[in-house]
Amino acid sequence: MDDDEQKYPSQLAERFQVRLPIGLRDRIKAYAERHGRSMNTEIVRILHREFPEPWPVDTRVADLINMLGILKGGVTDERIDNLTHEIEETVMGMMTGRVQGVDDRALENIKSLWERYEEQRAEHARDMADLDAEEERQLGISGRTEKFTVPPQLGNLSDEELKVYKLGYGAGLAARHEPIEGEVPFEDDK
Repeated sequence: MDDDEQKYPSQLAERFQVRLPIGLRDRIKAYAERHGRSMNTEIVRILHREFPEPWPVDTRVADLINMLGILKGGVTDERIDNLTHEIEETVMGMMTGRVQGVDDRALENIKSLWERYEEQRAEHARDMADLDAEEERQLGISGRTEKFTVPPQLGNLSDEELKVYKLGYGAGLAARHEPIEGEVPFEDDK
């Protein structure tokens, strides 16, 4: 085992001495202590923020394409729709040459990622075509198509629908093996 393997990462990091103006060291120290950080951590944190790592175009586009899928996941908000539209337009612009300066290797990666995204979108559209309105609503809320005997919107049910839900709820209670703690709905309706 060589000496470097036994050292802490901070001992292996590049060291650099900086002359600080009068009072700056004290301000950094006070701020770092107030937030439970060391002076070194505070200085490095701010340097990272001010000198961010550059993004390779294909990596950044891959991140954006992944975000598109998340943003479009059942949310209906005009601002999000506008954002996703602009991202799609930018990616399409890269592939068509409208956006200049994208090298050939990055462009091939972007095209490949976009094809996968389009396939996932088509698959999602096929899955959504088989859902009823209640399943779509639940998917938009939780990302799953769970079904509940008593839906959260009881006030929207007709008397007949409420009667059917109560019957289903009662059957579900009868089939339970463990007792229910707390308030049991519909108990006073019997």
